[in-house]
Amino acid sequence: GSMVATSVSAADLSVTGSWSWSWDSTKGGVGNPMSMGDSVTFSASGETDQGWGATANWELDNGNFDDQWLTLDFGDGGVLQYGGASKGGRGIGLVADYIPAADSAVYTLTATTGDEFGVAQGASGDNNVSHQITVGDVKIGVEAHKGAGTSTSWGLQYTGIDNLTIGFGQSDISPGANDGGTDSNTVGVKYAIGGVTLGYQVTEVDKSSNDEDAVMYGASFAVNDDLTISYGRQTVEIQGKANDEINSGFSASYTMGSMSIGAYVNKTENVGGASANDDEGKGITVSISF
Repeated sequence: GSMVATSVSAADLSVTGSWSWSWDSTKGGVGNPMSMGDSVTFSASGETDQGWGATANWELDNGNFDDQWLTLDFGDGGVLQYGGASKGGRGIGLVADYIPAADSAVYTLTATTGDEFGVAQGASGDNNVSHQITVGDVKIGVEAHKGAGTSTSWGLQYTGIDNLTIGFGQSDISPGANDGGTDSNTVGVKYAIGGVTLGYQVTEVDKSSNDEDAVMYGASFAVNDDLTISYGRQTVEIQGKANDEINSGFSASYTMGSMSIGAYVNKTENVGGASANDDEGKGITVSISF
């Protein structure tokens, strides 16, 4: 084995946290619709003799040790991060969803994170390593994770035109798996002017079977500094299925200092491409950060 180490002259210690209470409708009225979230993060940061910013973070979530990650900020040379399961999304995740949402994205109704249809997958997981760097108007993110083969992903974001953001990215997930893993390609564009933000995304997810082609679009409107409302719609064509899965919905958020309230009303038609298999959901979340 090998070890890379550097000294930090002095460290700053901090503790941040948040809690949330949610109510989400359940199909058929089965199960408890209420849940809570809580997170406390301990951070130690300082500067190395080379002038780099070094940070170590540890997170407690739901009463358990949840995650840890390390970052090394090289300034103009970008930020290197090594972390746990929740620290992905710094490659293709940088550009995977340009659709503005005041609360939950419309595709979250029928799937957990990472299992949604028509959404690009990144190289996340325990011991993920990533690097992001900004050069002029271009931000580049790359990441890798060792699993069934080495999963990789990258994203490139361009902001050189006023009010416009353009991004595209690719990923190759679990290439060593028996089924060859999953490849994703995505292109997105976002335009913001005044209080209005518009987004459009095209994503291809290639699997050994049942490939997914998705088109997603949406808009948000900042009514004032505290209140935002949004609408989104996603259509996913699933290989081998006669019907497209269609996700759509409205959401809103209201912020009062460190406290925020978010709500959504979403609908999914033809869940997983199955005809006449529809689902509807609505929910509200109250959260406070400290």
